[in-house]
Amino acid sequence: MIVNYPELAVKELIDEVLNSYSLKYSDTCKCERCRNDIMALALNNLPAKYVVTDHGRIYTKAIYDQIGGKAQVIAAITAAIQKVQKNPRH
Repeated sequence: MIVNYPELAVKELIDEVLNSYSLKYSDTCKCERCRNDIMALALNNLPAKYVVTDHGRIYTKAIYDQIGGKAQVIAAITAAIQKVQKNPRH
């Protein structure tokens, strides 16, 4: 199966980042619509990195962790939260 690794990373980190952000900004909406909008915006601002095998996924995860990829994903999610918070569609 072909997988875009940043999508896995966003899915893995979205709850953590949303919860952390909502501690500072209590008006942060975490409904399904806003959550999906946040994920879509974040993914549109991250470079695609497709993998096919588990080995490729592990290798890509290691590279992401070493070169600040996790920070890049968190920054993309945070920027998306801010944008959705200003213009919620629910």
